Amino acid sequence: MNEETKRALKRFFTNPSAIIGFSILVLFIIIAIFAPVIAPPHLPSERNLERARELINADSNMDKDSIIQEFQNYWEDTYFFAEMDYQDMSNLMESVEKFEDGEIEKEELKSEIKELVDMYVLNMSYYEDFDEDTNGVIRRLRNEYKNVVKRYERSLRFSEMISSLQSFEGQDFKNESLKVYETLNKDFLNSIEFDPFLIPNVVSTLEPIPPSPEHPFGVVNQKDIFYGVVWGSRTAFQIGLIVVLISTIIGLFIGSVAAYFGGWLEEVLMRITDIFMSIPFMLAAMVLTTILGLGVRNMMIALIIFGWMVTARLIRGNILQAKNEQYVMAAKALGVRDAAIIVKHILPNTIFPVLINATMRIGSMVITAAALSFLGLGAPQGYADWGSILSYSRDWIIGGTNPSQYWFTILYPGVAMILFVMGWNLLGDALRDVFDPRMRR
Repeated sequence: MNEETKRALKRFFTNPSAIIGFSILVLFIIIAIFAPVIAPPHLPSERNLERARELINADSNMDKDSIIQEFQNYWEDTYFFAEMDYQDMSNLMESVEKFEDGEIEKEELKSEIKELVDMYVLNMSYYEDFDEDTNGVIRRLRNEYKNVVKRYERSLRFSEMISSLQSFEGQDFKNESLKVYETLNKDFLNSIEFDPFLIPNVVSTLEPIPPSPEHPFGVVNQKDIFYGVVWGSRTAFQIGLIVVLISTIIGLFIGSVAAYFGGWLEEVLMRITDIFMSIPFMLAAMVLTTILGLGVRNMMIALIIFGWMVTARLIRGNILQAKNEQYVMAAKALGVRDAAIIVKHILPNTIFPVLINATMRIGSMVITAAALSFLGLGAPQGYADWGSILSYSRDWIIGGTNPSQYWFTILYPGVAMILFVMGWNLLGDALRDVFDPRMRR
């Protein structure tokens, strides 16, 4: 570690903004990492598997046959038709091969598809779209066949696991049956696409419930605010880091190319940048999110599309100053490729202001995402997002006989959001002070 790096680290860790911001972010990182421990997800249960677990915990030796029967019941409910579906789809795929080889006519293959539609193995779209998009339907059938094969293979594996339990006795049986339970329960959760980011309903009443030992932050719209705030930290990191990272990369590419090559290419790229910057960011994000539909992923796409311009302009200005430096001229004289000059020589000497700006933009992206969710355009209802939680408070803090009694519906998610954004902003301020040449001694 050279002396300059040591001095930079010393300035960073003696900077009050850095200490406070870093501490806040470490707290949120710990909360995000240990969210499943701090606020365990309310996992849905399957009746047969739950009965098996109860029997295992009660007396595994006495109820051995009953435990195996419960596992078998789950297998039958879930995979009873897996083998038949596999055989039917295998026969259909043989017909597809014959059709492609010219051995059977189109109508014959279509009639076989209709048979599987009538048997509820395939949905009606395969039959309805066959004439207009034959090749597309065949591609979909191949993908469907892969899924059927995977399901059939799972059914065989699970059937063998359940049958093998007969050979165990005593404590060995209990240990093996617990392993079978964990495997089948994981399969059940995957089949229903369980998402821990969906805040569980914990009460039946819609009216907010004040904080209590069971629900430390209270309940709003039947949902546990504590669970939403804890898991919302993961959502905040996901949105802030991914959106800023991708938009920064896009901005670096466009700004670097425009500044380094100049000429008509710079004019075109920077005019495109100006067009994007002329559109109000929040309004653009709202419109695009409305078009793409609800969902955190779609919201992130909208924020990325309209979040790269500041980086592009910032890096362009820095590269315009650096591209005529002697080290750049020397690299050109040595025949180094333009891409290598930009990546290896120019960007390392011009990127620090961009990194500082990116650090401070993380907080603003989280605020924008929360605003979209608050307006019902971002995360779906019930998703662990601070903006979504705040949106539940609107019906209770505006009007009414005593709106202040529902203070907790806005306080906890609001404080979490403020602290998160403040942590990134303080960290960005500290980095700016550390890398500012005027602050070096």
